[in-house]
Amino acid sequence: MTSPDPAAPAGPSLDTAHGSVVLPTFLPDGTRASVRAVDTLDLATVGIEAVMVNAMHLAQRPGLQTIKRAGGLHRFMAWDGVIVSDSGGFQVLSLLRKQGKKGAIRASGVTFQESPTAKKIVLTPEKVIEWQFGLRSDVVVALDDCTGPEDSPAEQLASTERTIRWFRQARQAYDLQCRQRRMTEPPLLVGVVQGGTDPELRQRCVDALVESGAQGFGFGGWPLSAEGELEREMFALLSRITPQDAPLFALGVGRPEHLVSLCELDMRWVFDCTIPTRDARHGRLYAFVPEIADRLLTPDRSFYQNVYILDEENSRKDEPICATCDCPTCRRYSRSYLHHLFRVKDGLADRLATLHNLRFYTRLLEMIRAGRMARPGLREPARLG
Repeated sequence: MTSPDPAAPAGPSLDTAHGSVVLPTFLPDGTRASVRAVDTLDLATVGIEAVMVNAMHLAQRPGLQTIKRAGGLHRFMAWDGVIVSDSGGFQVLSLLRKQGKKGAIRASGVTFQESPTAKKIVLTPEKVIEWQFGLRSDVVVALDDCTGPEDSPAEQLASTERTIRWFRQARQAYDLQCRQRRMTEPPLLVGVVQGGTDPELRQRCVDALVESGAQGFGFGGWPLSAEGELEREMFALLSRITPQDAPLFALGVGRPEHLVSLCELDMRWVFDCTIPTRDARHGRLYAFVPEIADRLLTPDRSFYQNVYILDEENSRKDEPICATCDCPTCRRYSRSYLHHLFRVKDGLADRLATLHNLRFYTRLLEMIRAGRMARPGLREPARLG
């Protein structure tokens, strides 16, 4: 793997009790305390420095007592890097609003059931903070009311007001946990900025979160428009109106071209998404174009290609997935071998494919941090009217 250049100028960073991570960075999805198909040594090998877990799911299984007995989540999953824990607020959107699961969003929090026979799950701003302190996360995300692009202005307003109120309650719970645990290095507290496509609502939410003590800011709501386009204007606004020393969490954003697009606006992003690991398990791999060393990154798909390893042509190719890649998969194995593993459904296929896709992402971020973009860190003016 490429080592950071000690002479390179220092960029923004995510500073935690388990080290500092230079931004921008990408967090693979470790929802249930594991990134599927790989272990934590694999993650370090391909340059991953932080993972995203889900506090709601871990509180249900294996449960906080199991993790506490192990000495916290870092020991439980044998991970020395940074752990960011999400609240479960996005699951509220997907389970209640999009899938029509049984439940309700109330002033005090959220209740829902994943299935008719499942145990009822209750999320409150205070409980979610308690869960994340129980995990000993390095970064904790407050509960928010996540909306979609199809929601009405009235629903966006209600979501913003509820998110602000919940953050104030979360901040009180956070301060209480810090006092009770006598913490010298407490986790970073992230507030999620709601408001849909209304700039005034977004500004109102940011102002309230800043006033209440947010130390980082997440992009709230579905990150894509109803047409499937990245809500770049709203991300640009978030970059402009948040405190310039605070990390920004592009929750759920993960397509390679979207990373480049947002880093044109700002370099403070923490990205997390299931896309590269899920694609890997389905044989969808990424490769930089052969001339990548002589190109600048642009916010389109021109700098990389998709490799569908199950295509029959790959059964006859002895070359690696990507000629310039230094991941363990590309250093040792051919496309034809990986094609064979997928065809016979060998578990090794998922591991090798996941290692490659994650290394593609860490290489992409190395290029971005090195200034290999056409317009690095260019902020667009906020549009407030």
